[in-house]
Amino acid sequence: MASFSESVKTVLKLDLFALGIMHVSNRNISSMALTNNMLKTGVGKYYRWNHGDVFYHKTGSGSPIVLLHHLDPAFSSYEWNEIVDQLSSDHTVYSVDLPGCGRSFKDNTAYTNYFYVLFLTSFIKNIVKKKCTVIASGYSSSFAIMTASMNDSLIGKIIAVNPSSVKELMQTESKRSKTASTILSLPVVGTSVYNISESRDNIDLAFTEKYLYNPFRSQKRFVTAFYEGAHFNESNGKYLLASIKGKYMTVNLRKALVKAGDKLIIIYGDNADNARKIASGYQSINPSVKALAVSSTKFLPHMERPEAFMDVYKASRKL
Repeated sequence: MASFSESVKTVLKLDLFALGIMHVSNRNISSMALTNNMLKTGVGKYYRWNHGDVFYHKTGSGSPIVLLHHLDPAFSSYEWNEIVDQLSSDHTVYSVDLPGCGRSFKDNTAYTNYFYVLFLTSFIKNIVKKKCTVIASGYSSSFAIMTASMNDSLIGKIIAVNPSSVKELMQTESKRSKTASTILSLPVVGTSVYNISESRDNIDLAFTEKYLYNPFRSQKRFVTAFYEGAHFNESNGKYLLASIKGKYMTVNLRKALVKAGDKLIIIYGDNADNARKIASGYQSINPSVKALAVSSTKFLPHMERPEAFMDVYKASRKL
């Protein structure tokens, strides 16, 4: 899989004459990526947030659950498709395409941790309108923890699926990260770098090497949906990637974790990189945090082994 730095080097080797060809190629990539129409807009609604329109899907009935996918431009609420029907049998489930992702707005703006806290706070107050459970994947777990810390009346329980480490969340901007962010923000060159980084081959490889423990569990529709998500809205997911590469998401979770008490439960894939160590890091700050593993899975246990994930989820609700 081509690294981000390798993608940059590939594009920068081209001369100015190639810019026109690059522009046409970028437009074609964005158009062709959507031909399968995996992320249908007609199956949900848009929340008219003051910063832009955010896509969400509501299903089921009962106590509310908000699903937050991992923060990455290829991800969307599709991440939860394998378990949303089971959850909605007992709950009202809100599956969200986070700002900068999927079918939601993808403006050229700085995406920060606090930006997503503002969104989640507004979404729960105006759409859910009740205290809810939040199931959040990867980096998005930090938004839920911070939101609960700032307003205890909004979130009852947080299920963090393979959350980012406390140390990773505290990483700050460097010269290298600033350069990467600047390049991605460029009109034509940045889009080309983004399209190489988020190519179908790279997303396919991410599923087989990082996201899933058993590569044979990867399905064509998974890759197609993530590829479409990355290029929805003319590849403007590059602005979110620019913020991620630029370390704009920096947050210190320590005080929020202490304040969370027994509100936080971690579910992790037992073969995900450093997953047990990351969970232990949370528990060292707050011993009340519980951690449960889904066997034979990596970063996306709910996509790889949905039935096993639901068994662990149900067990977590009894803790």
